[in-house]
Parts: sequence; C-alpha cells; structure tokens
Amino acid sequence: MVLSNGAKVVLSSADSSASYVGLFVASGSRHDGTTLGVSHLIEHAIFKGTDKHSYSELMNMVESVGGEMNAYTAKEETCFQIAIANNHVEKAFSVLSEIFYDSIFPEEELRKEKTVVIDEIESYEDVPAEMIYDDFEEQLFQGHSLATNILGTKSSVRKMTRSDVMETYKKLYRPSRLVVSYVGGVDLETITSFAEKYFGQNAEKEQDTIVKNPFVPRGTNFNIVKNKKTHQAHCVLGSYAPALSSELKFAASLLTNILGGPSFNALLNLKLREEQGLTYNIEANYTAYSDTGVFAVYFGTDYSKVPLCRQIIDDLFQSVIEKGFEEQQLAAYKQQILGQLAVSDDNYMSLMLNNAKSFWWYGHVDSFQEVAQKINAISNDEIKTVAKQILSPEKINVLIYK
Repeated sequence: MVLSNGAKVVLSSADSSASYVGLFVASGSRHDGTTLGVSHLIEHAIFKGTDKHSYSELMNMVESVGGEMNAYTAKEETCFQIAIANNHVEKAFSVLSEIFYDSIFPEEELRKEKTVVIDEIESYEDVPAEMIYDDFEEQLFQGHSLATNILGTKSSVRKMTRSDVMETYKKLYRPSRLVVSYVGGVDLETITSFAEKYFGQNAEKEQDTIVKNPFVPRGTNFNIVKNKKTHQAHCVLGSYAPALSSELKFAASLLTNILGGPSFNALLNLKLREEQGLTYNIEANYTAYSDTGVFAVYFGTDYSKVPLCRQIIDDLFQSVIEKGFEEQQLAAYKQQILGQLAVSDDNYMSLMLNNAKSFWWYGHVDSFQEVAQKINAISNDEIKTVAKQILSPEKINVLIYK
C-alpha cells in the first residue's frame, strides 16, 4: 500500500514469535554526487541522536527488550532493520521513524563515525579479493555515478562536513523514496496502524529533485593488469548484464548459479578446482541495478596459471552459448536454485528486505510460487540468449591483480 505522503508499505505475516521491521531508502552511492561516501556515512551516523533521544537512549529502547538493529548501504539503496519480539514491535516503528525523520548528526558523533569509516576503508584495502570487485565496477561504469565506491575514499570522508551530511539526508530521506517493510507474527491490521502512525504523518515539503542519470554501456572493453604485489593473482572477468527491469533477469540469475553459485557442482568449481586443482576459490555473481547489471566471475590462482584458467573458462562459456543445457540437466539446475530460494525465504529478515526491494522496483512482491513459475518457465533458448549477451568473448572485460 501507499500512504498519503507517498511512503510505500509492504507487509507479510509469518508464524514467528519475532517481528522484522525495515526501511528501504532510495539513497546509495549512486546518489552521492561529488560527496563520495556520504550515503554510507549517513547510514553509520543516523542512529547517533535525534531531536528527541540520544544515541544511547535509542539503542536502549531496542536492546533493553532483546532487539537487534542493523543496516547496510548499497549503490542504489540504504536499508535499516530491527528484529524484535512481537510484543515490542511498536518500539521498532518508533525508533526507525525517529531516525528517518529527525536525526541531527551531532558534530562529535559524526567525527567518530568518520574515523570508523576510514578504518573500514583501510581494512577493505587489505583484502584484494573484495576490493577487486569494486575496482572492476569502477572500470565498467567509468564516468558514471554507478562507478562510485560505496565507502567513498579516505580523502572524501575526511573532508565531509555536517552540512554535507544534512544536505544529502534532507534531499534523500523523504517519504516518496521510502519503503517500510514488515514480516512477523503480529496481525497486519495492527502493523498497518503503526505504519500510518509513525510514517504517514510527515508530508513532503518540497518536490523530489533527484535527476535520474541512466547508464548507457560504453562500446569498448578493457583488459587491465594491476601490480598490487599480492601473494597470488586475483582475477575478475565479466560484462554488462540484464537490469532489474529486464525479463531476462531470472534467466541471468539461473545461469550465474549454474556457472558459479554456492554449490559444489557449480560448473566453474568442478572444472577449475575439482578437476584441475587450479584454484581454491572461484565464483560467479550477478548484480542487477535499475537500468543495467553486472555479471562477474572471480578466481584466485598463481599468476602463471591465469592463462590456463582463462582458456578453460572461455571454452565453458562458448559451450553454453552454442548448446546451453540438456532438458533434464536444466530441470535439475532449476530444482537446485528453487531449493536455495526456499531456504532463503525461511530467513525472515532476508524475506523482509527482499520484499522491500521488490516493492520499490516493481510495485509488487512475487510469492515464492510466482518466482518458481517464472524460473520453471525458462527455456534453453533463453539461457543461450543470456549467455550470448554476457559470456561472448567480445563482451568480456578483465581485471587482474598480481
């Protein structure tokens, strides 16, 4: 449902003694502008005090009854979530409403959080297997706001002022950019009244001025080797992939899972690790954004073995492009991903966040049965279509740390 001020609300019942309440805010590093990392810093500092309560008071409201709070920032959203016993669920709505509408970002608390974020950046820079993914996207989206690193840079964080934070907060934390999501064991009529009470009373004072900056893929590919003096080579190869709005996103998810999902029988794991012993860690990931997506394969190995790994990967990709999979084989892969989704749906926090994202991007939430129907309907021709789009040699970009 949509409240009178434009805030969206998505609710789901669960046979649970706990409630999971979350906010999806359309504020991510894509919206940082020239103040790199500001969305992430807001996520860190937003609990640090409001017009009504201090940081310790806000924390105590939730933790004194056994509740837990968490948050994360991505490229197109920031999410806040509270898990709390059903009989205390109103506290979650109250606290989340307060930080969304009334955070004040005290100077001293902001200074502390800037130090924490800089430490986070330094820790992240010590893990090339993580850093290379963001570096790959910076190259892939070069010149566009999607290239912006979520954390920002040490320099940009040091320079950030309270005025920068407040300006972004006021611009992006508004009802029309919000989804309130709930999964839990309290009756939904009661939850609806809490959503209206805590999130429906603040009308937007001015029009949303955020201008969309659609991404247009560039026509040239890159093949970059960076000397990072790492113990082993780290390699990411990948391409542009279907956007959230694409009908091919389900096929892209299925194909990614077949190639490099978490299961032992993922094809890249079987061929490079189990059969050849060339790498300990190889995986494939598909990230969909509103107007584009990224398919990426990561592996770590001795630098001298990179060409052989690349050849095995290229041969596998070409086989999938040309033949796809046998009907029985494809059916088994579908069964596997549906089993993984069923397990994920049993995690109520994950379900609550996924519902929020779906409602923001599509205006509705597909049930597990509806998702299963779409996955089961994927044909081998669709797999080959997606494979040609994301696996063809002329589409592949490469970044290597050595």
